[in-house]
Amino acid sequence: MKPTFNIIISFFIVLPVLLLSYQLGTPEAITTAHIAQYLGEPALKLTLAAASKDAETEKNLPIRKLEIPDFQSTANSALAWDFKENFYFFTKETNTARPIASLTKLISAAVVLDYVQPQENVVVSLEAVKKDGNSGNLREGEILTVKDLLAAALLESSNDAAYALAEHVGAKLSVNPESNTTPVRVFVKAMNQKFNDLGLVHTNFTDPAGLEDINSFSTAEDLAKFIKYFRTNPNYSLAWDILKLKNYHTESQNRIAAHDFKNTNPFLEEYAHVIGGKTGYTARALGNILLVVAGPNSSEIIYLILGADDRESETRKLVEWVAQAWTWPQEK
Repeated sequence: MKPTFNIIISFFIVLPVLLLSYQLGTPEAITTAHIAQYLGEPALKLTLAAASKDAETEKNLPIRKLEIPDFQSTANSALAWDFKENFYFFTKETNTARPIASLTKLISAAVVLDYVQPQENVVVSLEAVKKDGNSGNLREGEILTVKDLLAAALLESSNDAAYALAEHVGAKLSVNPESNTTPVRVFVKAMNQKFNDLGLVHTNFTDPAGLEDINSFSTAEDLAKFIKYFRTNPNYSLAWDILKLKNYHTESQNRIAAHDFKNTNPFLEEYAHVIGGKTGYTARALGNILLVVAGPNSSEIIYLILGADDRESETRKLVEWVAQAWTWPQEK
């Protein structure tokens, strides 16, 4: 039993005795029955129960192996967090705003699933196909489902798929279709509103794919808290089902093209308990990666690397350090 818990318990055992001494006048007048009466008071019962619960929670948390040196990350920002217990294994520069590149597509996926159904058909526009960077090799005019395009965006990190989805959902959200505000801008506004509603105010998005990395940014802390929400909300289970896939095959509804989208997550097969992950890169953002892994005692750990020269190596070192530097109590 830890010293702090001993002090708490001692205080609440001694307190009734002192109160009884004051009330009854002499220590001789205090009996076991009197103490039992005070220990039976509801407020004291609640306080002792809360203290006991805190001690039990503390007992279930990982314990640091002090013989293992501290982790030294070369990434600009890094985080390892058991979000179920709100327990941080490692943090570095988690409140510094940085571009997050294609990790942005995770937020886009959430907004898409907020407003449309997975089996809705989407016509891919020329504007979407012309977007720079990673491409799902989409073709102008082909018709794919929302689910197909989510697979392209989350697995292949397709920018054209992210824009096709933004156009489709933004058009549905547009109050005045004849205004100068484009569907993509409407969609991006919904992305920012989602973060504001979650109280994540150190983030700003200017596009649905993470291409525009000058005025689009987040922090490791904001992003990790969003991932907790994204992971625990059943509305987004489809996204996590997709993120577990090695590849995804589909054909456009109008037979224009067939596609095989491959997962860019390098750890999907390397670690046995990977729940999902997403990579991202731009010249300004450098290498980014999000990885969610099932840990001991039903924990789920978010690993987040932002701004790394070698995102895979940095993530691998962090995952292995957590496994070596921390030990979990036996699960009951």
